Amino acid sequence: MRGSRRFTLLLGLTIVFSVFALSGCNPPKEKGEVNVPHALITVRDDSGAVLKFSDFPRRIVSLAPSNTEILFALGLEDRIVGVTSYCDYPPEAKQKTKVGDLQANIEQIVALKPDLVVTKWTLNKEAVNKLRKLKIPVLCVEPESIEGIYRSISMIAQVTGTENRGKDIVQEMKTKIDNIQSKLAGLPASQRLKVFVEVGDDPLFTAGSQTFIDEIVELAGGINVAGDIQGYQMYSSETVVQKNPDVILAPDSYYINVQQIIKKRPGWEEIKAVRNNRIIYQLDPNLINRPGPRSADAVEAIARALYPEIFPEKSRDA
Repeated sequence: MRGSRRFTLLLGLTIVFSVFALSGCNPPKEKGEVNVPHALITVRDDSGAVLKFSDFPRRIVSLAPSNTEILFALGLEDRIVGVTSYCDYPPEAKQKTKVGDLQANIEQIVALKPDLVVTKWTLNKEAVNKLRKLKIPVLCVEPESIEGIYRSISMIAQVTGTENRGKDIVQEMKTKIDNIQSKLAGLPASQRLKVFVEVGDDPLFTAGSQTFIDEIVELAGGINVAGDIQGYQMYSSETVVQKNPDVILAPDSYYINVQQIIKKRPGWEEIKAVRNNRIIYQLDPNLINRPGPRSADAVEAIARALYPEIFPEKSRDA
């Protein structure tokens, strides 16, 4: 009788485990760990190329700082084998093997034996073409807008088997930006600040419409005075005086003593931003310039700098 019961119990356990195995259920995975795909993964990247994967990549090279940040945010740090010398966030990225700067070192990349290179087509066209001729898979993403960032995160997550984490990142970004928009909803259009974004001093350069910086300034409640031009262009000093911005946004890494330089420009002493000392230069330029997982933080940082009465500084004790 006891033997019969034992046999029945063992049979039942065998059936249960068989059902779980056939249903594709898997135990929880550690950070960055993935399941082997059951079907071919096909994606069309932002260069128009169609890539097909029968397995998730285990050795990844990144040729753009924004993409490196996406890979780390997805928990893929253990599979990143190479980055550029400009990839400095998170700090762990500095410890990875360097494969060039703006010019990728093809020999170093090949030596790392990657099964995926993630880059930007507009930044590395020559390298992309060379790597693809060598049959190395190259995924190009061009996240030059908030929606583009969501798409890029989702695409990289799909290819690397980290889709759930990718969805979480996108949702976290959307929630933060939605909260910012909610707080700005009560601000009348007439009270929104006019902003001049300085991205270069000699010659004077700014970010116009259809740029990532223009979008995050708008999401932060600002009005870009250079919205009448497109892309990144030279901008005359006289036009800035004429536009009379309330705030000048100039990240501090572009040049030293930014406030003194701006205040000494002929005619700029009449600009509201200069008169009221609203020259914002303390913001991390990489936070603002890199379209990636931290871009919602960039929107929040600009919103706090523009409207401290709406977005007070967080308490250090909080």
